[in-house]
Amino acid sequence: MVTTETTAKDRTTQPGDATANLNAYGEISALTRSAPSLHNYYSSVVEILAKALASPCAAISIRDGSDVIEVEYEPDQNDVGFWMPGVQQFLTDTLVEHGNKARLLESKDGESKVALLSATLFDDSNEPIGAVAVVVSRKGSLDAAKKLMFLEALACFASYAGQADRERQDQPASIGDTSKAMARAAAFATPEELAFALTNNLRNKLGCEQVALGLAVRNEINIISISGLDRVAEQSTGVQAMRSAMEECLDADHAMTCAAESAWSGDDAESRFRLHQQWRTAVTGDAVASIPLHAQGKIVMVISLRREADRPFTKEQIEQIRGNLEPFAGAMVLLRESKRGLLRHGADVARDAITGLMSKGRYGRKLLVLALMATSAWVAFGEADYSLTVPCLIKPKESRHITAPFDGMLVETNVFQGDVIKRGDVLCRFDHRDLRQSRTELSAESNIYEREKDHALANEDTVRYQLASANQKLTQARLKIIDTRIARCTVRSPIDGVVIAGDLRTRIGSVLALGDPLFEIAPPHSLIVELAVPESDADDVALNLAGTFAPIARPQQVRNLRVTRIHPQTEIRERGNACVVEATASLDEGWLRPGMVGVAKIHVGRRRVWWVGVHRIIDFLRIKFWL
Repeated sequence: MVTTETTAKDRTTQPGDATANLNAYGEISALTRSAPSLHNYYSSVVEILAKALASPCAAISIRDGSDVIEVEYEPDQNDVGFWMPGVQQFLTDTLVEHGNKARLLESKDGESKVALLSATLFDDSNEPIGAVAVVVSRKGSLDAAKKLMFLEALACFASYAGQADRERQDQPASIGDTSKAMARAAAFATPEELAFALTNNLRNKLGCEQVALGLAVRNEINIISISGLDRVAEQSTGVQAMRSAMEECLDADHAMTCAAESAWSGDDAESRFRLHQQWRTAVTGDAVASIPLHAQGKIVMVISLRREADRPFTKEQIEQIRGNLEPFAGAMVLLRESKRGLLRHGADVARDAITGLMSKGRYGRKLLVLALMATSAWVAFGEADYSLTVPCLIKPKESRHITAPFDGMLVETNVFQGDVIKRGDVLCRFDHRDLRQSRTELSAESNIYEREKDHALANEDTVRYQLASANQKLTQARLKIIDTRIARCTVRSPIDGVVIAGDLRTRIGSVLALGDPLFEIAPPHSLIVELAVPESDADDVALNLAGTFAPIARPQQVRNLRVTRIHPQTEIRERGNACVVEATASLDEGWLRPGMVGVAKIHVGRRRVWWVGVHRIIDFLRIKFWL
């Protein structure tokens, strides 16, 4: 993805600044009085949203009865059509799922970072009527989250103001009051500041003894401001009674009042609203009331009021208070979420996801989550077969090495590598002409001594006879040595087998020294598999472990193997230090040859699934950091 970050020329502040918020809310509020039609209104709204967020592309879709209003905004002519397809698709997804969404995008080089943001629009009855989607540049995930909250607040206000604009002739003052409320809320930095201002202003305007505001957090009330107090004493009896009354209002989801006379909530209010009655008793009989304030279809905060018993709250007053404060609910959500830390933001996202998952429908997502939970449990507590995958080599179990029997000239070779031979077959021949000559000389010399013996015997010369006899025996011994050497000039195979090394064709005519290697012969059907187990896995290997072996030549022919021997000393191999392990396998096929390579798997046993996945990383970290 390659993007060009576009910033509107008339924007000098960043989204989320108080001035930027005030300008956007003020422009939308002005539209409610000047737009000639709902289509013109939303056409201007999408432009305001795009400028407020410095977006190069924005789109909005609104359902107005049987009509659908769709508006696109793309001011930069250089990027016409570049962002719009993605924004439209994102808008369509939001219309289907009815929720605020964000998608973070980043270019391959990491220099360009953008986000697609969308927010759902609601009518007065908190039913979804459309959505708005924009593309914005981002500095990080937190920056995108802040812009999403800002878009959500603007969209909420725009949809509310747009619906109220259709009835502004019947209610001419409502839009002005709403825009002023949202503009005022934008000037506060924290929820506590806004709550403090609201509670103290209500106390002064309504002449109340006390006004409290509590935020709805996971079906509980967290009181953040009480008029006239700079802090909230959580353990105070009066605060606890007030909180209980607020939570009663939160559970019932409608306004409650309790006074000396029957209240507008009903004649049985005292029996139905016991916690409010207890609060009233705790404050010596003063009139009390609690009002839930909504944003996006749920209770955001509860406002509780108390004043003299002779001035109970009427239904009209309660509705007027609700109408004046309801616009602040969306701003309170924006302020509260903008001040969240990263951990709290993650916890809130997880909680919202769980809540949405537990709602009706969405069976596909529920099945997916159950599958993920089952997989996580299996990874954490389950076991799986653990195998070592290592390179291996076919080699003979034993072999015979044939060397030169003496210093001599090679005159003939009859076998080469790969030849199958029998015991006694001629392998090669050495030149024995000099030996034959020496034998002839010794034979003649033996005959001479035989004549000397005969002459000495005729002359009865005992000494000479014995001397000739000794010399003849010496000569015959030398003849036997010559005969043995002549026999050894023809090198024969001592066993049946296969020639696995030795090609002497290029050495015919050269003189070989005693002990020079000639051939290596391996007995047939005596092959084994030699495995090179990495040093890091040597501790997992033991005798008699089973496994499988697949030769590279025919990987489809998998054979079983069993570890029979482990060398006591490691060896340096191509991939580093390795423990050499010997294993037997069925290797009697004629096409298998010593020196062939393959891949072997040794079945070590069962291990924890998580250990199988991360034990190498753990070992690496231990080595690097000496853990």
